[in-house]
This record gives sequence, structure tokens and C-alpha cells, in this order.
Amino acid sequence: MFFLLITLAMGLLVPFQTAANSRLRTVVGPAYVSTLVSFSVSTLALLLVSLVAGIPIVPTSEILAAAPWWSWFVGLAAVVTITIAIHLFKEIGQLQAIIIPMFSQLIFSLLIDHFGWFGAREIPLAGNRIIGALLLVAGIVMVVILPRLGARHESANKGSRLVMWQLLAVASGCLSASVTGAYPVLGAAVGNPVQATTLAFFVATVVLLLGCVCNGSVLLVGKAIKVSRQHPWWMWLGGLCGALIVFGNAWLVPEVGVGVFSMALLVGQLALSMLMEHFGWLGAPRKAITWVKVIGILLMLGGVALIRL
Repeated sequence: MFFLLITLAMGLLVPFQTAANSRLRTVVGPAYVSTLVSFSVSTLALLLVSLVAGIPIVPTSEILAAAPWWSWFVGLAAVVTITIAIHLFKEIGQLQAIIIPMFSQLIFSLLIDHFGWFGAREIPLAGNRIIGALLLVAGIVMVVILPRLGARHESANKGSRLVMWQLLAVASGCLSASVTGAYPVLGAAVGNPVQATTLAFFVATVVLLLGCVCNGSVLLVGKAIKVSRQHPWWMWLGGLCGALIVFGNAWLVPEVGVGVFSMALLVGQLALSMLMEHFGWLGAPRKAITWVKVIGILLMLGGVALIRL
């Protein structure tokens, strides 16, 4: 129960991270530059923690040999997921951009547990997990889909282009679940979740920095720093939230499994998003909490508890 509660708490960081990164993007401009800033903050925070705690930063030859080569690129895979997500809202509309990755992440995370992919502990897809997944789906429908049925959700694309982006949305959800399953592999090889998280973020940050240097957009970071006093201080904290979430990923998945971690994170995310919209926190548009949403969250909590059994 302790690990489940911690995972739910980790989910509360996701809406704050999203709000901070969105505000940062309005200052910086291109999404990949704001992603660079976010990952840089994450890396610097993790490096500081490592130095204070006396945790080695540079991996030894034994660690390099023990970890699968693909585990070093999980941070970069997270960048790809974020990049796809940024474009989905424009290409397929808000509802599909939320629902398709969410459902594909749910299904793929349960498959990862069932088959033990990425070295995950095998957790068979028993009856309680199936029922729990159905409760989660019902909760998502009540919290996300029903409140949006009266609104227009048109996408900018039609035909084959729309299908391509819908498939990318499915891939985004599967990739997100894969990243969740892969971080503990690196953590196990390194022997310390903080060091594993630091190394993964460092690799992703270096790749992003090289990309921004090559296209000349890295100077926009300096522009953001110059005008930062005109904007809320919390816009710089998205990267810190990301680092905490990934650290929790490497720490908690071996304890609760990929499926429980992904779904508990999702419940925490939707619960705080609902409160942010109700009270208008961090500039969120106000939307009142309804009993339908409350029941949906309770159904999702019940689903996570069943999957955890």
C-alpha cells in the first residue's frame, strides 16, 4: 500500500509539470527548446543531488557492460514521446490526443507485465487485473470523455494523414509504457535509481543541446532567462517534476509493476488536473468538479487497487 500511495503522489506532479512546461514554451518559443530547458533543469537537479549524496555520476566499465545498450536511451525515448504529444493536439484534436495514448499505454503496460518485457517482473493478466483495467476505462470515460461530448473536437487533418497521426498517438502511448518498463532495467544495472535517472537525463539533454546548437535555436534559452522576471518562477520547475517522476519510475516499478505504476500515475494526474481546473490553479481554465468526475476517479482508484492485488 505504501508504494501505491507514493505512486499516486507522483501522479500529482504531472499536471504541474505540464503547466510549467506550457508556460515556459510561451516564453521560449519552439517546443524542442523548451524541452531542452526542462531536461537541463532535471539534469542539473539530479547532478546536485548526486554530488551532495556522494553518488558516482560517471558509470564504471562494469555498469556499461551490465546495462543493455538500449537502456541508455530511455531519456531520449521520453523526448520523442513528449514531441509527439505536443503535435497531437493540433493534428487530431484534444479528445483523441488524450484518449488514444492513454488507452494504448494502459493496454501495453499490462502486456509488459504479463510477458515480462524489458526484464520486468512477470505478472500474469489474471481476472482481477482485467476487471481493474475495465474499471479504469470506465473511469477515464467519466472523467475525460463525457465532459467533452458537448464540445467540438475537430482535427485539422483528414484521410490518410489523420490515420498516420492516430497511429503515432498509439505509438506514443506504447512508447510511454516502454519507457516506464525500461528505466528499472537501467536502475538495476547501475544499482542506484538516482544515478540511473541522472545518466538517462544527461544523454537526452546532450542530444537535445546538439540539435538546438545545429539549428541555431539555443540562443532562445538566453532570451528566456532575460525575460524570466516578467513570468512566474514556477515555469522553471517542470524539469524538476520530471526528474522526480522518473526517479519514482526507476524506484517503484520493481515494487509494483509497470501496469500499477502507469495507472496509479494516471489517476493522480487526472485527480489533480480536475482540482486545477476547478480552482483555476496555475492559470488553468475553470471547470467545475461534477459528481460524474468524482465517481470516475473513484472507479479508477478501485481499478488500480484490483490490478495491485
